[in-house]
Amino acid sequence: MKLKSVILTIILGFFYPFSVLFKVHRNRITFISLEHANLSKDFRLLYDRLQRDSDYDLQTVLFKFEPDFWGNLRYGMACIRQLFLIQSSRLVIIDYNNFVVSRFPHKKKVKVLQLWHATGALKQFGNDVDRDYVIHHYDYVIANSDFFRPIYSRAFNIPESCVKVTGIPNNDKIFKKEFVEKTKKELLEKYPELRGKTVITYAPTFRGRISTRFKEAKIDLGALYQKLGNDYIIIYKAHPLIAHSKYARNPNVLFIKDELISSIFCVTDILISDYSAITIDWMAFNKPVVAYVPDLKKYARKPGLNIDYMSEFPGAVVKDEEGLAEALKTGDIKEGQQRRARFTNKMYKYLDGEATGRVFELIKTIMDDKKNDV
Repeated sequence: MKLKSVILTIILGFFYPFSVLFKVHRNRITFISLEHANLSKDFRLLYDRLQRDSDYDLQTVLFKFEPDFWGNLRYGMACIRQLFLIQSSRLVIIDYNNFVVSRFPHKKKVKVLQLWHATGALKQFGNDVDRDYVIHHYDYVIANSDFFRPIYSRAFNIPESCVKVTGIPNNDKIFKKEFVEKTKKELLEKYPELRGKTVITYAPTFRGRISTRFKEAKIDLGALYQKLGNDYIIIYKAHPLIAHSKYARNPNVLFIKDELISSIFCVTDILISDYSAITIDWMAFNKPVVAYVPDLKKYARKPGLNIDYMSEFPGAVVKDEEGLAEALKTGDIKEGQQRRARFTNKMYKYLDGEATGRVFELIKTIMDDKKNDV
């Protein structure tokens, strides 16, 4: 375990015996995110629904980590606070992996629900890869389809029966025609250069890890634009973990930082991605996708993949920029439509945009379960 984790474990270990003395509040639900400083996405949807439709004591620990001295100090304070809230809540809801939950067992009356922040996982993660700490003590996790049951069971160290297939609340809106049309109109007004163009969005996952710094995927988007010509426009949506992009001021690329990827999808004609789970989200639009994966062989070894890219990815799989330009010009083909249909059937159980309601009912069931009182 890294030095920072050792120090944090020692500090939290001092407070832990005091935290278990706190009474579990029968009606308390605590939302914990150490990646967002405010309620967002699934958290916002469920918090608002619970606040409107139920009489629960809703608590939050919301914190955006910054990797400097003061950021680490604030992180330590946030961990101490969540330690006490975890032990005093009937239900704890998290959206990323949580060090405090994993390192310090919670009472039997307390349940932890993982609302994983992605629609699924095309790459291996969690306990399937090398980690600074083992994920442990989760009770439930939501998933998008039965395909993810064994994957999430291993990744989060829980029985498959505790992986609940509900769909992802944050995706509800992309199944709503009104949202797509309204968002498309707003973005075309905000970015008029998109009008009359074939819009290509490049949205890769990050490379590296927090201990070695996060890096952008290697690609020459300027050269790609030159190969495609003026009938196309390339939007670049960097992964949120990329702090500084070399394309932020590139004249050949429309760099968009502040719009959600779900909003950008509403004006996109073709998506380029790689190992990111946003490919799963993109299936709601039933449009072409291309995997640009020059490092596929290396990535398949470490961290590893949950699908066979060459046979299961829902679009063309290319490993060089010449092949990428050709795939984008070719556009959709019958085989691509068939691959998308097979992929969608594997990745989705529900296509109705009603996941928020199902997760809300799951939360109520957990809260009302009398066995949790023992």
